Amino acid sequence: MLAALRARQPGAPVGRILGWYALHLAAFYWMTACYRYRAWGVENIPESGPVLLVSNHQSYLDPMLVGVGGHRRQFYAMARSTLFRNKAFSGIIRFMNAVAVERGTADMTAMRRCIELLQQGNALLIYPEGTRTLDGKTGPFATGTMLLIKRAKPRVVPVAIEGSFQAWPKGRSLPRPTGRIGVMYGEPIDAETLINRGATEGLEHLRQTIEAMRLELARRMAR
Repeated sequence: MLAALRARQPGAPVGRILGWYALHLAAFYWMTACYRYRAWGVENIPESGPVLLVSNHQSYLDPMLVGVGGHRRQFYAMARSTLFRNKAFSGIIRFMNAVAVERGTADMTAMRRCIELLQQGNALLIYPEGTRTLDGKTGPFATGTMLLIKRAKPRVVPVAIEGSFQAWPKGRSLPRPTGRIGVMYGEPIDAETLINRGATEGLEHLRQTIEAMRLELARRMAR
């Protein structure tokens, strides 16, 4: 049982793994009660080995939303460096495995750290759009995503989020108290499949896959 627990986050202390799980349960009850949260495709997340979760970015709720559905693979996540300015909040997100990145720059220190984590067999969540959407749609992806894929060769799991933009759009100080949110995990893609398409085409294929999943989520949630 202990080995299975450690497999959720290779190399992490048991206390951190249990703390993540406790926060996951709290988030699950909140999201289910207030936002009628549902997740599809959880079985598509590989149980072991390096995994790159690539998601669209609709609101500050997104890391929590991805984690609630995919809790069996506790992941690291890239977060903009400005979020670490407040000491109390910085402590929380560091505990939850946030990796600081300087947005809008070629932050090679953060990139090397992410490659190292993947090579150690961890899961990593990234938002290739670089910032939250202004209209709910999936925007262009930054090229650094392909560098991670080329260097670490992870399984790539496309993730789509729908509804969190309506719950907490950019520019709003606090989330709306209720709403409806869904998350979908797509079938994993081998790194070589994307690499062989070339950087530009590979990224666009990934973006289109996630946007199609987002639209499918919207249809399911409207029923």
